[in-house]
Amino acid sequence: MEFNATFLVSMISFLIFTFIMNMIFYKPLGNIISERQGFIDETTKVARNMSDEADRITADREFKLNKAHDDAKKLINDKVTIAKDDAQKRTDEAKKLSSENILAAKNELYSQAEQTKEALKGNIKELAENISQKILGEYTPINDVNSEVINKVIS
Repeated sequence: MEFNATFLVSMISFLIFTFIMNMIFYKPLGNIISERQGFIDETTKVARNMSDEADRITADREFKLNKAHDDAKKLINDKVTIAKDDAQKRTDEAKKLSSENILAAKNELYSQAEQTKEALKGNIKELAENISQKILGEYTPINDVNSEVINKVIS
């Protein structure tokens, strides 16, 4: 291989061409690529931060929803318990009132029965004389009335 001036000129031309290409084409292209890489890195960083923030907000929302759900369950259970207690109290009061009313009615009926018995005791002699008159066809007075027998029959 021979080295002559053509080889040297070609080599110098190649070096000048490479330098010019580097200055005109490769260096701006490298700058654009590094700017884009910086933009991509920055955007990725912002996206990660936003994703982390979204995850935090989602977790906070889930926590608040669960807390609200638990609070609602507790409130409902409390209200149901209060309503059951109130219903039980009202039922007990109604039972007590009805028992008192039944007892009062029984006492009233017993009192009326006793009054009716007493009224019948006074009328038994007349009723017996009327019955005997209708059966026998003539009036038969009853003179002797035994109170013990009357009380036994009425009771």
